[in-house]
Amino acid sequence: MTITLSKQELASITNGRSIKEADARPIVFMGVEYDSRQIRGGELFIALKGKGTHGHHFVSEASKRGAALFLVEPSFLEDTALMVGVEEERLVVVEDTLEAFRAVASWWRDHLGLPVLAITGSVGKTTTKEMAASILLQSGPGSYSLKSYNNHVGVPYTLCQMTKEHQWAVVEVGMNHAGEIRNLISIVKPDVAAITRIADVHIGNLGSRDAIAQAKLEIVEGLKIGGTLILNGDDEVLERNFNALPPRSDLKVLRFGSTTGSLRYGDARSKLLEGIAFKLMWETGEALDIEMPVLGVHNAMNAACAAIAGRALVPHLSDQQIERGLRRFIAPLARLNVKHLAEDFTLIDDSYNASPAGVEAMLAVAKSISDEGSSVGLILGEMREQGDFSQGAHTKIGNIVAALKPEYIITVAGDASIISRIAGEQGIEARHFETPEEAADEALQRRSRYLLVKGSLSVGLGRAVERIVAHYENHYRDGGPQVENLEHIKA
Repeated sequence: MTITLSKQELASITNGRSIKEADARPIVFMGVEYDSRQIRGGELFIALKGKGTHGHHFVSEASKRGAALFLVEPSFLEDTALMVGVEEERLVVVEDTLEAFRAVASWWRDHLGLPVLAITGSVGKTTTKEMAASILLQSGPGSYSLKSYNNHVGVPYTLCQMTKEHQWAVVEVGMNHAGEIRNLISIVKPDVAAITRIADVHIGNLGSRDAIAQAKLEIVEGLKIGGTLILNGDDEVLERNFNALPPRSDLKVLRFGSTTGSLRYGDARSKLLEGIAFKLMWETGEALDIEMPVLGVHNAMNAACAAIAGRALVPHLSDQQIERGLRRFIAPLARLNVKHLAEDFTLIDDSYNASPAGVEAMLAVAKSISDEGSSVGLILGEMREQGDFSQGAHTKIGNIVAALKPEYIITVAGDASIISRIAGEQGIEARHFETPEEAADEALQRRSRYLLVKGSLSVGLGRAVERIVAHYENHYRDGGPQVENLEHIKA
């Protein structure tokens, strides 16, 4: 059963107040939504302040769709136009709807008492979360977000999706600035927490890798008494900053890595578009041969993190369940997803986000394809949140691209032009644009057997991918070559 509370219980948990009581039986909600378009009937609608508008403007729409109760702030009551069609007895008024959301999520997490795994890190959070969930699903039903719900809204929303039928939960926790994980982890209260690795993501906000590690290690503060922390044993920056923390005698610390740890991974090799193969080796001597339908040998590290964290959360997980969960894993949306658009053209969509470490991993995939004799094209967007490190980061990527010698390179927005300039100086066909649409149109005029796409989320290269895919789909509908194996990607 999903989260279910009466109006009186909701008001008590959130320190809210009712402005009018119902005459009949108590009003009860089932489920929580903050997007009015997701209301199906009977839910609690939480009116949150967004970047451009306030959820107050959608209370009436949520009411029409059948929401049972509404969390609103006092300002809502001051605008009678917003209250048209909304029954006052269905309102619970709180000073801050986001804080009220957090209170509801925290209460529900405590009420269910499920074992919870929290995952953070500079790169690989979402992929590792999905891998861990795929492993844990082999042992029984559980809860995890199907998207990167890892921020101040996504984390409480993920907690509220847990039900009484679930046996475990996996929560992804992200950050852009120091203090954000501390705020989120206080409501997650995980039994197990894992940190994938530290890289130069958000370094423009935090200033150094040590500061990034310290921000990620805030996850320790929310760990339950007697909880387990999973660390990447290969990450010297992470290890150094963990050792600087005040010691916790109750904490169990496990490590994974390529050379040391309770679980080691090794012999990773690419099988090109078929995926990767590698070994997982427990310190007890057990070894697993793993094959996964995912691109990039860097994913062996993510798989090791998922496996050790999954077993820490559910100790009875067998090696066979871990192997089966990894074998059945499907890569998240826009993370090295393979799209066969024609017999002689494949697009590899890694457009969800980009950091120097992430782009290097994608370029390693491109190199493995190129080394097999296939031509490769690239669309690379600006890597944002690099601050004063931006020019250096883009210069490094430019040099890697120049060594790769792709058929062509198209860059999009800001400092990504540094990449195309360096590549162009080495005789590579290079163009720079400011919009994803222009980049897509340019790519459609060029030819390579494979096209790989990656950039920061705010650059919007997902639009370039959509434009290219639409071109091939329209070509097929108009009588062109059949589109083979176009994947339906899990969102």
